[in-house]
Amino acid sequence: MTDLPDYDDRVLARKVEALSAQDIDALPFGAIRLAPDGTVAHYSEAERRLSGSGERPRLGLNFFRKIAPCMDNDQYRGRIEKALARGTLDLEFTHIGDFEDRERELTVRVQSATDGGYWVFMRRD
Repeated sequence: MTDLPDYDDRVLARKVEALSAQDIDALPFGAIRLAPDGTVAHYSEAERRLSGSGERPRLGLNFFRKIAPCMDNDQYRGRIEKALARGTLDLEFTHIGDFEDRERELTVRVQSATDGGYWVFMRRD
């Protein structure tokens, strides 16, 4: 197995993009790759396991409308869209709620992907 990047790595998205799908699944935090329109291109097994979201389909679905509508708000999606509009997508914030535990605090990092989409990384504290 490759050395896995740390959640706090300044260039986390670049390091994750260099990993195999198997290594992304082994990360100790969730990793979701979204296309520019919010469609899921990759949803890590780590995110499935850590969130308690189960095995339901993810790929090709709009993350905010079909998978996590609770995150389709100004505090989550709105922050991402504002950063995208500024052209700088490298942000971190907290979010309360998860599939398995609605009171759990998540630390969310969002960074640009090299092909125009973006990565959403979620660490459960």
